[in-house]
Amino acid sequence: MDNNKKKKIIELRKSGFGYKKIAKELSLTVSAVRCVCEKITDEYDLIGSCKNCGIKIKSIKGKRKKVFCSDKCRMAWWNSHIKEVNKKAYYSVVCKCCSKEFIAYGNNKRVYCSHSCYINDKAKKDVAKNG
Repeated sequence: MDNNKKKKIIELRKSGFGYKKIAKELSLTVSAVRCVCEKITDEYDLIGSCKNCGIKIKSIKGKRKKVFCSDKCRMAWWNSHIKEVNKKAYYSVVCKCCSKEFIAYGNNKRVYCSHSCYINDKAKKDVAKNG
């Protein structure tokens, strides 16, 4: 199918014609018209704009739709929208060394409240081993 027919299909579709009417008017099959229309909508869905700078970006079909054009834009947007981050991974843990309760974010397997408690606990174990 040539580009002229594709453009004509797009124009007729935008003006509200259905697949059957377009096929009848251009003497094509309904499935050919549907295929062209679906390809156009797929391409349209893949084009978006960067959330930070607004530059148009094209996503890859079958992959997640791109939201940012680069890591620089992604970092800039998240740093300027800190309140939109939904932090849910807070864990209340008791320190193995000093038995003080502390809050750990993002790691529920954390054992010590600080690096100094970690070092002190290791030192106690070494003294116990060496006797």
